[in-house]
Amino acid sequence: MCSGSTLLNAIDRGSGAVVQWRISPPLELTLAYMTENTEFLNSAIFNTSSNPASGFFNSSNTISAQLEYLPSSDFAIRLIYARSSLKAYNGFIGSAVGEPLPYGYADDGFGGRVRDSGANAFVANFDWTIADWIGIFGRYSYGELDINPVDPDRSGGNIRVQSFQVGLGFPDLFKEGALGVVSFVVPHDYLEGRRFLLSGGGDGGTQYELEVSYRYPLTDNLALVPSFYTIWNANNFESNPTVFVGNLRTQFSF
Repeated sequence: MCSGSTLLNAIDRGSGAVVQWRISPPLELTLAYMTENTEFLNSAIFNTSSNPASGFFNSSNTISAQLEYLPSSDFAIRLIYARSSLKAYNGFIGSAVGEPLPYGYADDGFGGRVRDSGANAFVANFDWTIADWIGIFGRYSYGELDINPVDPDRSGGNIRVQSFQVGLGFPDLFKEGALGVVSFVVPHDYLEGRRFLLSGGGDGGTQYELEVSYRYPLTDNLALVPSFYTIWNANNFESNPTVFVGNLRTQFSF
C-alpha cells in the first residue's frame, strides 16, 4: 500500500498475504491481510499471530484495499481503506499497534480498561509531476476507533482523528538525480473522543509541521539527505515551544 499516512496500518510487520489485480492499464486493485508479529516488541504481550491462543485470525490484524489510478507516469491517485481488529494489550489500545490512534494510549476515559476494538481508516493521496522540474503531492487520512469499556457503568464511544500533508518536489534540483522536497504536515488532529486518550491528546492543541529535505547524490549508490523540521504545538500541546530539528542521513542504494 502506498499511503504515507500516520493513521493507516496498525500492522506493518507480521504474517499475511497480498493479492494484486491489474483491472485495466490505468487501474490496479491491491488487497492485503496482515496479522501482528513485531520483532522489537515484547513477545510476552505482543506478537499475537505467533501465539497459538490467538493464531492467524484472532490476533491483531488489518484487512486493506487500495485502488490506484495511474493514467501516466506523471500522475497517480489512490484510494485506500483499512479495517483493523486491535487487541487491548493490558487493557488499553495504542502503542506501536494502535493506528488509527497514531500516538499514545486510549482507556475508558477514567483510567479503566477497554475491550478489543475495531477501527476504520480511509486515505486518499495523489502525486503529479507537473513539469520536469516540479511536482506536487498530497494526502488526506481519516480514522475512527471504537472504545468499549470493560466496566459496564462506563459509556463507550469513538475516537475520530484526521491527518493531511501537502508538498512540492523538485526533481534534479542543482544536480541530476537530486530531489528537493518541501511539505506541510498535520500528523494527527483529533476531531472527537479526546476524553478517551490516556496519552497523546495534549492540552487540546493540534501539532503541525513544516518539513524540508534535499537528496544529493554523491554516486549512483550513495547520497546525502539533509533534512530540517519545524514543529509547532508538539504532541498536541499548545503550551509547548516551537521545536527545530536538523538531521543528516547517508543513503546507500544497491
